Amino acid sequence: MSTKNFQEKIKDRLLNGFANWNKGYESWLKWCDTLYEPDAHYNTGTFHWTLQEYKDNMKSVFEGYDVLLGEFHNMLIIDDWCAIRYTVFITDKKTGVTIKQETMEFVHFKENPDPIGARVIEGWALSDTPIV
Repeated sequence: MSTKNFQEKIKDRLLNGFANWNKGYESWLKWCDTLYEPDAHYNTGTFHWTLQEYKDNMKSVFEGYDVLLGEFHNMLIIDDWCAIRYTVFITDKKTGVTIKQETMEFVHFKENPDPIGARVIEGWALSDTPIV
């Protein structure tokens, strides 16, 4: 497969991932199982999570907050790496208060044969405003 074709698959994964995230935890969880390699890791701040730990953490986040991924500001894909910057709106379900986060994420992908395609090996994310 050409590098350009693989990069298009990465872009498609990210755009579809945003759409699935914005449908709630269960939808995100199903998408997560296709987006990430089974042994993938996800890093935020000082946390280095296995895929299952990341899923568990996100379940608790979705229980307390409505999380809406906004627009991509930038997306740069080179070979099997991607850097994206995007906005996240997080609303506390108890108080109704919404905060706006600007997030920068770096993602390393692995190429798989179709229909699996591009899957995340490891991701690193940092936001300018913590949830709590």
